[in-house]
Amino acid sequence: MKKIIYSIAFTLLSLSFGGTMVSCSDSHLEDINTDKTKASTINPNAQLTTGLLQTYGDFGMMDTYRSYITGFTQHFMGGWNVANYAGSVHADNDQMRLVWDEIYNVGIKNLVDAISKTGDKPNVNAALRIHRVYLIDILTDIYGDVPCTEAGMGYIKGISMPKYDKQEDIYNWMFAELDTCIDQIGTGTDNITGDVTSLKGDAAKWKRYANSLRMRYAMRISDVAPEIAQKEFEKAVQSPAGYIASADDDAYIKYIDGPFTLYDGAQALDFRVNALGEALYGQDPTSPTMICATFFNQMRDTQDPRLYRICRHYLNTKRSQVKPDEEWNVDVTDEVVTYENSSEGEGPHPCVVGTAWWHNWVSAPANEKIPTLNRLVKQYPDAGFDQSNFNARMMRPMLSIKLEKPDCPGILMTSAEVEFLLAEAKLKGWNVPGDVKTHYEAGIRASMQMLNNYYDINKITDQEIADFIAANPLSDNPKRDINTQAWILHTLNPSEAWANQRRSDYPELVDRSTLPTYPNDFTYDDADLHTPVRLMYPALEAKYNTANYQETLSRAPLNGKDDWHKRIWWDVK
Repeated sequence: MKKIIYSIAFTLLSLSFGGTMVSCSDSHLEDINTDKTKASTINPNAQLTTGLLQTYGDFGMMDTYRSYITGFTQHFMGGWNVANYAGSVHADNDQMRLVWDEIYNVGIKNLVDAISKTGDKPNVNAALRIHRVYLIDILTDIYGDVPCTEAGMGYIKGISMPKYDKQEDIYNWMFAELDTCIDQIGTGTDNITGDVTSLKGDAAKWKRYANSLRMRYAMRISDVAPEIAQKEFEKAVQSPAGYIASADDDAYIKYIDGPFTLYDGAQALDFRVNALGEALYGQDPTSPTMICATFFNQMRDTQDPRLYRICRHYLNTKRSQVKPDEEWNVDVTDEVVTYENSSEGEGPHPCVVGTAWWHNWVSAPANEKIPTLNRLVKQYPDAGFDQSNFNARMMRPMLSIKLEKPDCPGILMTSAEVEFLLAEAKLKGWNVPGDVKTHYEAGIRASMQMLNNYYDINKITDQEIADFIAANPLSDNPKRDINTQAWILHTLNPSEAWANQRRSDYPELVDRSTLPTYPNDFTYDDADLHTPVRLMYPALEAKYNTANYQETLSRAPLNGKDDWHKRIWWDVK
């Protein structure tokens, strides 16, 4: 990699020799300005690794998920970030633009460059293109019409101001790309050595993964383009290459058990740990992720065995900030639940949509009512376990640190999701095998087993799974049942959780506009407090990509205004 150095000091030094210029050849200047310790080209497999790891490993874009999307889905609430932005319908460019900025500047740029260099490596080329489809889908599902066919072409074709493709065209492009990649991957002798997923460079597994993505995207457009959706879905199901039919073929990104690096890691493109878990863990003991009442109540009311695998109560004043530690994230769940269910308790208190943990105040019980708290206060009187309202925070259900570890997988696609997609496809009358009930129950079973397989939780037993399925059969609204279970499945896949909830309109979320506001605590700058259905474009697009930005705003449904209450193409009510 060449480091071209134009030094003012060098110029002045040259002129100081009696006014005589010292002549140097171009080859000599090139030689002295070349860093011979760096490679002159980047291995496309390394660029694939970067693109894959960034998906969940880039802390630089996780504030968009934490502040907006996980609140819009009503999985999480109570922390300042999610309450101030999602909970208050407060539009902030610096929070909304991060997924756009990071994916285009790193993921898409690397993938497009690598794709251009791998015409003679069909297997690597196909893997790169499949992941480009995955990232473009995240972008279009969040923002609407976005740069796609010209994205990342600045160096290759000199396109510095890419056009915004219509979302309908993007989906057609995605299906065509997946078609090509499924046919192409496995035809070469090159190895996909940059694959850091559970697919391990196996071409057959990549084919099944690509077909499963086709099923996801087909279902996404099923209300707006039903004929195309059915054709694409059935093509995936009937493909000789197959689709993800068991946990053995689940697609997820592998991360390492390393220290959290926060923004410094993102700036250095160090994506080796799961940054979504990092963001949800929070930057200090006062900012753990708390569970939204919508999510908590859904699991509680159905006696879902996942409830206290996902939700826990902690005393965490002495916790590590390097990674979630079990020594000082002191788990007091059993004691808190016992107290809540006693004659002195008032039941659980998850955070309501639009609130922080201190709203609807919940007083901590006397220390002796929580034996572990009582012991810690006596043993470590200066640690503040019952000070600064840490004992009140303890009463709010939080996200289990087991789901926030640096080596937690970044889920791409699982057999559980495929089963739910098959259940709904059958419900629509599409030509797929099996029946709605069988696929629905298989999806629930696979969802719970996924928690067992990929997270260090207290394992859900087969009997617990069977009891839950028996107690929660399909109702007279099977679409609601299927997609509510998909919503639970996607707890740690925020972009997919939000996209599928908007597409299906299930579960039916709490109407934010009917709830109280807290102007002394949060910013309310939108007269419409209904939950937004897309994010706005980055402000700099209006300045630097003006013509294309204005052209996309002129299209329906935006009609001249970047309005986050206007539904994107596939999101029809």
